[in-house]
Order: sequence, then structure tokens, then C-alpha cells
Amino acid sequence: MIREALTAIARNETLGQALSRAPVARDVFRRVVGGDTVAEALEVAAGLADQGYWASLERAAPAVTDGADADRVLADYLSLVDSLATLDLAAGVEIAVLPGSLGAHEGVATAGAFERLDRLCAHAASAGTPVMVGMGPADEVGRTLEWVEPRLSAGGSLGVTLQASLRRTHADCARLAGYRVRLVKGGHRADAAMGYGQPLEVDKSFVRCAKVLLAGSGDPSFATHDPRLVEIVADRAERYGRPVDGFEFAFYLGRLASEQRRLAESGHRVRIYVPYGPDWFARLVGGLAERPSGVAAAVRSLLPG
Repeated sequence: MIREALTAIARNETLGQALSRAPVARDVFRRVVGGDTVAEALEVAAGLADQGYWASLERAAPAVTDGADADRVLADYLSLVDSLATLDLAAGVEIAVLPGSLGAHEGVATAGAFERLDRLCAHAASAGTPVMVGMGPADEVGRTLEWVEPRLSAGGSLGVTLQASLRRTHADCARLAGYRVRLVKGGHRADAAMGYGQPLEVDKSFVRCAKVLLAGSGDPSFATHDPRLVEIVADRAERYGRPVDGFEFAFYLGRLASEQRRLAESGHRVRIYVPYGPDWFARLVGGLAERPSGVAAAVRSLLPG
């Protein structure tokens, strides 16, 4: 790893780019990453569509503080929207974006980030492409929801991600159950007053929130790699009279592939999250570091057999 890092520095490239050239690593990364470019990500999305999956593409940039960097990320997203429309993939592929990648920083969701997000959403709406707004650290959630909620009420294809690890999320789910909401466990640490510290508490919160969303009139999406939670959500959906295509399961590319296929073959809507871009390595590693318990599972998922 050190040798690859030094090589990357010498060549002025990202660590992800350096590692992806390694013969062994290249095949592994291809299973979990959409590539460094928009063109590579589109190829993955098209392949998923051919297999009956929906896709979520995220330009995997770490949080940026420089306006010029944020503008470059935005330009890449706008190009992605145009390409999806050209390839007739807009309806089945959503754009996933974190405010932090568009300029929010230091735990503050800044106005500049949301101005860029408005531009992206307007452009995506004109092309018929859904946008899913992700959540950063716990202290950004309130500001992000202040931006999201009026736009959800205005209609369109905007959605928002909520984190079961936060104590506030049950109330947020109840308030937003009529819209498109993706429930995740949550990868950002929060203090005890704001979040749950134990995995069992997070799982219980996930189930409580899932019930609220399934009982609502919106279009819920459930992102988990825990087969037990997948089973619970499917069971609760049936109890609430939801058809199998009346909600969605979301997985990372390359994770639980057999479960993805089983659900898709049974008629469920299955969406695959595909990170892409030159900074995908930093984005993925950063996410794993926030919740170390996920590292072992992620590594195991990449091993053959």
C-alpha cells in the first residue's frame, strides 16, 4: 500500500487510480466501483439495466472546501445527467449526491453547496433523472432537511436519505413518509444525545423507521446488507399491503450479489449504488472508517468464493 501511495504521489494521481492499475486489484475494484470516468460509470449502469436492476450513480468525491473543486464536481454531475438522457437511461438511474461534495464543509451545510445542488436538481428534472440527496454528519442533517423539504413538497423526482443511527430519524420519517425516502443505517458517528451507539439499537431504529415509511404513501427505499433486516422489511411490506414493486431495496455494487438476484427475480425493485470518479477510493475508505464494524464485511465481500 505504501509503495502504491508513493507511486501515486509521483504521478500526481489518486491512490484509487494507482491501486486500480494493479493486476490483482483491478478485477476486485471492477466489482465494486463504476470506474474513474462518467463513461465507465454509464457502462456499468447500462449493464445493470440489462440485468433488470435500477442504479444509483454517485460522483464519489470527498467533502470539498474549495469552490473551484465543488464547481468541477457539479460540472461532472451535469455531464452525467446529459449522458443518461442521451442513452435513454434517465428513468432507471438516479443521481446520488452529498452536499459535502458540492461545497459543504466543517460540519456546516453552506449556502454555496445548496446553490449548486439547486442547479443540479433543476438540470436533472429537465432530463427526467431522479436525484437522491445523501446526508453528511449529524450536525448537517437539520440544515439539509431545511433545504430538501420544500422541494419535496413541490413535487418532482427528488429523494432524501435518512439515517437510522440518529435519534431524530423516526420523527423525520413520520413527517416525510409521503415522499421518496431512502433509509440507511448511517455511517457517521454522533454523540449519545443525537445518535445510537450500539449496533442493536441502530437495527431496532431501522425497523421502527421502516414501518413508518411502509405505512406511508411515499416511495421508500431500504439500503441494508443485513439479510435479516431485508427479510423483516419484506415481511412488514406484505403486512402493509405493499406490492413487491411498491418499495425498493438498495445495495452497494458487488455486495450480496446472490441476494440482489433473488430479490430481483421475485419481482422486487433492486437498486445498485455505483460510486465512480477519480476520488472513489477516498470516499469509500472514509465511509468505512466512520463505522469500522463494516470493514470486515466489506473486505469479505470482495474475496472469491
